Amino acid sequence: MKNDLYYAEDFKEGETFNLGTYTVTKKEIVDFAEKYDPFPFHVDEAKAKETIFEGIISSGWLTALIWLRMMHEKFLSYEVTLGSPGHEEMLWPQPVRPGDTLNGSIAIKGVKISKSKPDLGFIRYEAILKNQEQKCVFSTTSTLIIKTRQSAS
Repeated sequence: MKNDLYYAEDFKEGETFNLGTYTVTKKEIVDFAEKYDPFPFHVDEAKAKETIFEGIISSGWLTALIWLRMMHEKFLSYEVTLGSPGHEEMLWPQPVRPGDTLNGSIAIKGVKISKSKPDLGFIRYEAILKNQEQKCVFSTTSTLIIKTRQSAS
């Protein structure tokens, strides 16, 4: 998808896109948490073992940013993507642990072309990250603002 230029009207409800894989390291979990989310279960192995997680886990915010990076690498086209008005929800049903390999996907939930600004489209989607055991570790439902073909004329 990344090398193809998709305008809003090119997306179809039910279509899915693969975001590839990403392996999470303990170092990036700890480095991120020390700066932004310093709970003991993100930064200290001994203390983390005493928690319900029984070991170091990623901050949910790091997991979300890993997903966003995967979106930038495999899905978003800078020529036509104009950002997002926000997320309907974000869920972290399972923790991400050092060494987990995450695979991501996007499912298109709806496409709407603006009536007042027909050069803009709104693509509603659900994104999911699963670990190597195929357990969902992150999901979000959101909308992207994408240029239409009319904007290219």
